[in-house]
Parts: sequence; structure tokens; C-alpha cells
Amino acid sequence: MIKRWTVFLVLSIAFIAATAQTNDTLKITLQQADSAFLKNNLLLLASQYGVQTQQALEIQAKLYPNPVFTAEFNAYDPQNNKEFHVGSTGEKIFAVEQLILLGGKRSSAIKMAKQSTQLAQLEFEDLLRNLQLQLHISFYTLQQQSFVLTKYHQQLSLLDTLITIYEVQAAKGNIPVKDVVRLKSAYFTINNDKAELALQYAAENKKIQILLQQQAYIKPIINEASYSNFERQPLLDSMLQLALANRPDYKIADAEILLAQYNLRAQKAQAVPDINLFSSYDQRGGAFNNQINAGISMPLPLWNRNQGNIKAAQWQHKTTQTLQQQKSIEISAEVREAFANMLRSIQEYKKAKQFYNDDFETVAQGVSENFKNRNISIIEFMDFFEAYNQSVAERQRVNIQLITGAEWVNYVTAAKVYKYEK
Repeated sequence: MIKRWTVFLVLSIAFIAATAQTNDTLKITLQQADSAFLKNNLLLLASQYGVQTQQALEIQAKLYPNPVFTAEFNAYDPQNNKEFHVGSTGEKIFAVEQLILLGGKRSSAIKMAKQSTQLAQLEFEDLLRNLQLQLHISFYTLQQQSFVLTKYHQQLSLLDTLITIYEVQAAKGNIPVKDVVRLKSAYFTINNDKAELALQYAAENKKIQILLQQQAYIKPIINEASYSNFERQPLLDSMLQLALANRPDYKIADAEILLAQYNLRAQKAQAVPDINLFSSYDQRGGAFNNQINAGISMPLPLWNRNQGNIKAAQWQHKTTQTLQQQKSIEISAEVREAFANMLRSIQEYKKAKQFYNDDFETVAQGVSENFKNRNISIIEFMDFFEAYNQSVAERQRVNIQLITGAEWVNYVTAAKVYKYEK
């Protein structure tokens, strides 16, 4: 008897910890979780820094090459045996050079920098989409697991009471000992199920804590009526159109094609020689005293016309076009899969909601009371008890499947096809 109460006490403490019934519990709605996620998530913050980095590189691409100033002084005059002869009778040269980029090199660099910024922004949006999917699924999963854990706790409390009563009656010889053993067996079965679910609950809570950068346990606040928002099945064609119009990863494929085009233009521009303009002042070293010169220089594109880089850029452009076609096929397949899964989830949810209503809980309480009063046999009670547990687990599965299906529809379309009540 002492051992059983010790086990019950330990399990009760574990349940309290697992369900986060502590002083540092954070009760939040999905909208509040989204706000905390956007504000606190470090992965999003790092990705945003990446966007700002690309914006800085965009500024850099717009800058012109700096002019080069050169000064040359006499170190030793052997004719007059003087060191650093730089006075009015000595020698010094000053020159200024300016590189002029031709072939649209600067324009190509600016376009590539802007496109890289857009790519970084799209990657940020895609990261946001993926992390938000994890957050929403974990949020609803946590709520459903908490519901089932509460049911398990209630059942264990009921069984503990029944075991206590039946042990007394068995000791008096009023009921067979095997009935007590069967109740204890049911107790440990449910406890094992609860312990396994408590581990899953803790794992989901950890996911949300990491996503929200929170130390407190998370307790979701969900309006049960919000599940009715997910019973509407969207049209497949509209889902396909939304996906191609909104998906960041598809836009990334488009942006990479454009970036490859800009890179090809830039590589072709590299084959165009740049010119270098210069002007110089020579005090006494030229044909005349105080001579001022001007000139131009440029490389001759005889052997290196950037042929290799141009060919590589052409193949890279074809690669991005092929990857875009592949991404389009993947998106279509994902949308069709999400559509089929959501259709099945809605059908199962409607059927489960039809079966599982308030009468179900009323009957369960009635069966428990009748068993306490010994109006029904232990076989009848245990059959109902097992069926009730299965229905609770099934309800959890169906609800999680519905919300997961809705989240995947939103995910594959990158749109709020299913909206949530505030």
C-alpha cells in the first residue's frame, strides 16, 4: 500500500512538472506566440543581419574607383653630389591617375548587389515560413497533449480510488483478488501511456521555448471553436496559384536566374578593357622644365578576353533555369499532397466530432459511478475504460492531424488560407 502511494505521489509530481503547472508558466495565445517569435528568435535576427549586410554591399557597389596620387622625389643627384635634391634646381614629379570602368561593369555590379539583397530578403522570408510552421504545429500539439495528460491524470486518480476500495473489499472476501489485480494492471498501463506522452510533451515545450527564446514553460491558450475554421477545404487550383505567386523558395529560384543573367553580363563586360587617365607634373626630368603631361593607358585584350568566366556564367544561367523548373514541379507535388491530406483530415475530424460529444463524458462518469456502486461487472467497466482511452487518444490524433494539415496548406501556399481566431 505504501509503495503504491509512493508511486502515485512521484507520478503526480512528474505530471505537474510535465504539464508546466509552475510559477514560471507562460500562458499565451497563438498570436502572442507569433509576436514573441518575431521579436526574440535569434535565427531570424541573424538572417535579418544578413539582409543588412547585403544592403551595405549594395552601397559599396555604387562607389566609383578612387583616383591615385603619385609623388616622386630625387634621392641622389650624382651631377651635383646632392642627396634629396628637390629644391628649385632639383627634381620632383607629381601625377594623378583615374581608372574609368567601361562595358557596363559598374552598372552590372550594382544590379548584382541589388539582386543579392533581394535574395537575402527572400531567404529571410523562407526561414520565417519554416520556423513559423514548427511553432504553430508545436503550439497546437502541446495543447492537445496537455488535454490528454489531464485525462490520464483524472483516470489514474479514479483508478487509485477504486483500487483502494477494492483492496478493502478483497481483504474482507467480498470480491475476488483478481479484480484488484486487473485494476492495478490498468493503472500501470495508463501510467506508461502517460509517461510516454509526458516525454513528448516536454520535447514539444522545449521546441517552443527555443523558438520563442523563453525560459518559462509554455501553456497554449486556444479557443476550441477555432478548430471549426479548418473544416473548409480550399480549391486545388487556387492553392497552386497561391503557391507559385507567394512561395519565397520559388521566388528565390526566379531571383537566382536573374542574378545569373547579371553575372553573365558582368563577365562579358570584363572582356572590355578599362582605360586609365592620368596627368603629371615633372619639374626637370622631361624635355622641358616644369613640364605638365597627360595620357591614357589600357590593356590590350589579345589573349585573355575572360572566355572561361563567360562560359562558366552561361552554364550557371542554364543551371538556375533547370533548378527553377525542378522547384515548380516540387511545389506542385507538395500542394497536391497537402490538399489530399487536408481533405482526409477534415473528413476524419468531422466524423470524430460527430462521435465525441458531451454525452461521451457523461456516459464515462456514469459508468464509473455504476462500477463504484458495483452495478456493473469489472469486465464491463474495463472494456469501456479501454475504449474510452482509445477514443481520447484518437481525438488527440485527429485534432493534431487537422491542425497540421491546415498548417501545411498555409506552408505550401505561403498564404493565410486558414486563419486563426484571436
